Amino acid sequence: MAERRSSLRLELIATLAIVLVMAVISLSLTAEWLGQRRHDEQEVERLRSYARQLAILSGGSFRGGDFERDGLEDLLADAAGLQGTSIEIHRMRSDGSFERVAAVGVHAGFEDLPAPAPQLRAAVDDSLLDRWNLVIVDEPVPTFDSSQKVLLRLIAEHSPWTRGHDWRETLIVAGGVGLLLLLIGGGLLELQVLRPMRALGQAVADFGEGRGRAQAPLDGPAELRELAERFNQMVASLREQQDALEAQRGRLERSERLAAVGRVAAGVAHEVGNPLAAIVGYTELLLGEPGLDAPARDLLQRVGTQTQRIQGIVAQLLDYSKPAPAKLEVVAVVARVQEVIALLRADPRCAGVEFEVAGDPELCVRADPGLIEQILINLVLNAARAALEASRGGEGQGGAQGEGPRVEVRVRSAEVAEASMIAERRRPASELEVGGARGGAEMIAVEVQDNGPGVPEAVRERLFEPFFTTRAAGEGTGLGLAISQGLAERMEGSLSYVPSKPPGARFRLELPRAAGG
Repeated sequence: MAERRSSLRLELIATLAIVLVMAVISLSLTAEWLGQRRHDEQEVERLRSYARQLAILSGGSFRGGDFERDGLEDLLADAAGLQGTSIEIHRMRSDGSFERVAAVGVHAGFEDLPAPAPQLRAAVDDSLLDRWNLVIVDEPVPTFDSSQKVLLRLIAEHSPWTRGHDWRETLIVAGGVGLLLLLIGGGLLELQVLRPMRALGQAVADFGEGRGRAQAPLDGPAELRELAERFNQMVASLREQQDALEAQRGRLERSERLAAVGRVAAGVAHEVGNPLAAIVGYTELLLGEPGLDAPARDLLQRVGTQTQRIQGIVAQLLDYSKPAPAKLEVVAVVARVQEVIALLRADPRCAGVEFEVAGDPELCVRADPGLIEQILINLVLNAARAALEASRGGEGQGGAQGEGPRVEVRVRSAEVAEASMIAERRRPASELEVGGARGGAEMIAVEVQDNGPGVPEAVRERLFEPFFTTRAAGEGTGLGLAISQGLAERMEGSLSYVPSKPPGARFRLELPRAAGG
């Protein structure tokens, strides 16, 4: 049977309620004790002050070795009736004992009253408080007759601090305050603890369901924020590992394709290479015959052209499957780009295309100059072909109206290129670089941009697949970008397609920056 789990909400609210009840009761008892103590002190001080004043008034009744009984008793009776107390007057005899000369009130002459102290001093006696609820205040009477020593005793019932209805009111107030504190505490508990915990739990559930971009909000107290930060760090770390695994899987797939193409290429080179060489040789021999008529010569030249095209395809297959090792050295990128552009300006395939090179001539990379040239030739030729096709296709398919075919090559740090791209266009998550760009402050980016029709979104994911091409049959093998990407990776760089504003397409080659460059 599944174990029954208690609700954290109920446990926290119950704990909060218990703590608040205990706090309210403790505060109530403390306030009651302090109030009782202060009341007792004020009550004693009131009785002492009253006894002191009454003693001064009573002193006038003692003169000439005697006292005025009637006047004294009237004074005491009025005072006792006014305050609801009992009053006794004691006079010391010659032997040191006291005689009671006047008494007024219900407690006067009470048998349990203690005898006056012979020191004849002001004092407060509460020995009868617990049993009879009586407080005794002794106060010396100042007389005009030094032969008489007189003591006034005030006997009063101690006034209670609380009554039954006071306790009920206290409980009602304490209950109301406790309920208010419980509501406030429950609200704070919901805002500061339960809600952030639910958000964190939802983030964990999202991550468990495979939504790897889940993020826990950094809300609530410091402990929950720290827990959310640790969770987000874990998610980010797992995401990085997942991305690394995806990249590794992509490299493995390319390696498998490379191996498959290598096996095919080896077989093609062996089985097709020798017959092709013989065909090329025989074709050249026939073309050297002096009596060959024009139609036959034209056919033989076509055979030679197509045979050489087949040899080129075989050579590309061999380059893709068994690339030569890279020889890394410091290369000035802008100078290498300018050399490639100068070479291609004379190429008939680039006739009519305007080229532009921009970048810092001081930027250098550590790479193989021959491989850089091969990659740039492939990228620039593709860009020139796209720009020319758009120009020949009419308005609305290529660049801006009235603008001829143009190819721009920019050289800058990868960090600057990325920042410029973000500022240029806020791209959604679906428009990320295709091809596995590395990026970073230690990389140099070479971007080739044309004003052609661009790359349809449907085919962007397949741009670097071997044998994939958007050209018509017989116009391309689909190996150019795949070979170029492999060459870039051999130099610890990358080649990717970067979505950009139309018109045109943009490819980015990133290579490690040379030390000091």
